[in-house]
Amino acid sequence: MERCRGSDQQLARNKEPQAWMTLSEAGSIPPCCPWDEREDFLLLPGDGLLLVDGAGVITYFDHRSRELIGRQLCCRSGDGLAVIWPELAEALEEHSITVSDAGPVDLQLACAEQILLVRLFRSDRGIGIVLLADRPTASKLWDQQRLMHQRILEYVRDAVIVTTAEPVESPGPLIVYANRAAIRQNGYRLSELLGRSPRLFQGPETDRLALQTFRDGLRHWQPVRQAVLNYRKDGSRFWVDIDIAPLEDLDGWYTYWVSVQREIEAPLV
Repeated sequence: MERCRGSDQQLARNKEPQAWMTLSEAGSIPPCCPWDEREDFLLLPGDGLLLVDGAGVITYFDHRSRELIGRQLCCRSGDGLAVIWPELAEALEEHSITVSDAGPVDLQLACAEQILLVRLFRSDRGIGIVLLADRPTASKLWDQQRLMHQRILEYVRDAVIVTTAEPVESPGPLIVYANRAAIRQNGYRLSELLGRSPRLFQGPETDRLALQTFRDGLRHWQPVRQAVLNYRKDGSRFWVDIDIAPLEDLDGWYTYWVSVQREIEAPLV
């Protein structure tokens, strides 16, 4: 099934924040199609990221989130979300089942004296929140180039998985994109992968030394390539050659890790 287009463009059209909008007037934004059929990244450079554990405690809060929220709210790791941002805590409780079963949910939420567009998704240890920045929909060239790049990734035969650059430790890095080959290789639906960590593919016989090599590379922003034993959704095992590298934005900041994965024969002992 071909994935649909224009999802982020629709969000941008819907995003007309008004200072007078109340929480009752804000709410969910109908998706143009299910996430399993979309071509969008879970988040893009310029978006903010928050992570909340099952107890409603903020475990990660990046600098971009601080910029988007402004100084009205003072959020820090370890704070209770219900105290800092009660509207968001209420939304997490209301939509948690939908996020777990159907994938990310987009909402407009009141935040102090503004309305923010947020995207809720499931992470390995709770719920993640993307604070969606403005999309440059006025630039058709930007939209066309982004779509072209995503289409190229869709038709690459090797599995391609893109994660956030941070956090490196659990529950991160977070999967923000997986192409069709990655979905076929691992047996998960796209909505089941987005927001999760690649640790999802590890199992009892995955080499811990190999995983440590990956972690060392992530901590030092160094490319890493090696073979590792992974597990599919159905529990079956397979060997895969994984080549990961950091991807920097126009300002020189590392924003993503890109992983190209090719299934291989079991290495000779």
